[in-house]
Amino acid sequence: MPTMDRRQFLTAVAAGTAGHLAGRCARGAASKAGRPDTSRMNILFFDNEDFTAEAVGCYGNPIVKTPHLDHLAATGVRFDRAYIQAPCCNPSRTSFCTSLRPETTGVYGNGDAMNEHLPDWAVSLAEVLERKDVYTANIGKLYHRTSWAEKQLRPFDRLEFCERPTGYKGVTKGYQVPPGMPPNPARFTYSPDPEVEKHLLAVRKELREKAEGLPPLERWKVMRRLGWAISKRCVGDSGKVEEREGDGRKARLAAQMLREFAQTGKQFFLSVGFSRPHTPLIAPKQYVDMYDPADMPAPKAPPKEDRGIPRFAKGVADVDAGHGAAKLVASYYACASFVDAQVGLVLDALEQAGLADNTIVIFFGDHGFHLGEHGCWSKYTLFEQTTRVPLIVRVPGAAGNGQVCRRIVELVDLVPTLADFWNIPVPERMEGTSFAPLTADPARPWKKAAFTAHHTGKARSVRTERYRYTEWQRDNAVELYDLQEDPLEQVNRADDPALAGVRAEHARLLKAGWKAALPPSADP
Repeated sequence: MPTMDRRQFLTAVAAGTAGHLAGRCARGAASKAGRPDTSRMNILFFDNEDFTAEAVGCYGNPIVKTPHLDHLAATGVRFDRAYIQAPCCNPSRTSFCTSLRPETTGVYGNGDAMNEHLPDWAVSLAEVLERKDVYTANIGKLYHRTSWAEKQLRPFDRLEFCERPTGYKGVTKGYQVPPGMPPNPARFTYSPDPEVEKHLLAVRKELREKAEGLPPLERWKVMRRLGWAISKRCVGDSGKVEEREGDGRKARLAAQMLREFAQTGKQFFLSVGFSRPHTPLIAPKQYVDMYDPADMPAPKAPPKEDRGIPRFAKGVADVDAGHGAAKLVASYYACASFVDAQVGLVLDALEQAGLADNTIVIFFGDHGFHLGEHGCWSKYTLFEQTTRVPLIVRVPGAAGNGQVCRRIVELVDLVPTLADFWNIPVPERMEGTSFAPLTADPARPWKKAAFTAHHTGKARSVRTERYRYTEWQRDNAVELYDLQEDPLEQVNRADDPALAGVRAEHARLLKAGWKAALPPSADP
């Protein structure tokens, strides 16, 4: 359990006596119209790795099968314009768990140790929620590494499927597959595709030669491309039954914990972090069998149709996705369907435990993922496929349920939103805005823009309702896309005289930053 000193500190926050952390109501919470009293509701929080909105049926994909997420969206609010603050796991998770942007956290990449960069005054998700007398539990990955987030994980009452921080005094019970579950049919086996193998051998030779003699950082970047190339071989049948997969076990533990919560009657926050569809793209056979690579269409946004896009804007993982792309996409969809089934299992348990009518459900991805667009695979870009994520929120009794919200929200808004649901004051320096009002009125006026940073802050992007504008320190490159006319961002119009005014306007907005884009009811 957290120490008394921590609780005293956070009590001071609430009382407004902690100086720069003076408590206040969450931004955006000015109007409660159409919103039920959520202060006594539970919160079930699904945070998922590498989950693109392009691989969810309700977001418009006619091939992928995600019936449970589709149902959740039909009974909640589907946010169509939810954006991350950084295009890879560590900085994105640091941001949404602290409600601070990369420019403040100092965390821009997966190699940045969070605990060495965060300001001393930063307060995280569990530290905010523990101010309320609730039971907090986390299953799976929440932060990139436990060793970098010990302070942020210690307040949780229970931690499962993750390392425990030093000095942790909470509960870890573990999970055992119940007796009688079928054994795994086989070990994962890799069946090489000759075309892919030939391509990978060529890539390996090219990259190893290119890496010779480079400084350590540049060599690492080159070799990371090689790692992504090799990881593309690990696709298909995992050789495990669903109940013995890591995510399958997490889902069943979550279901078990929900039944326990129903018995105790204790208000709870439960975070469940699923690993798929992060690579390797392997899943139980029944999900792999759902998708025939021969039925997969060619990747969108073919590189040959890109115009004026800087080469480095396509990231370091731009290994030619044309080689074996169909099998990769089919395997990604298999993983998405597998996760969807695990979400469905947990939601069924929520219903069966009698908790569904009193539990807020939130589902989102920590960042997007390229599926061959622009010739890219994975993340590490500032295109829409990486920066936009699925976000579905169901608040029992909310007026907006069953609707689609096309207003811009950001993952940095998550902690203020949770605090708003539970009437918890949040620290003044948090940089997110509660989007809880949008669950009642999804069409109300809201943020002007979302902001994403990349490459140690050397690339910054702003997304408004119609345009994306990006500035790079490298070569002073600029990108401007009209997503109404060019939704796949294939024509860079930064130098188009017809959009000179738009470019200037977005340059000013990017320089002014997030405070210039706040919704009308959330002015600081």
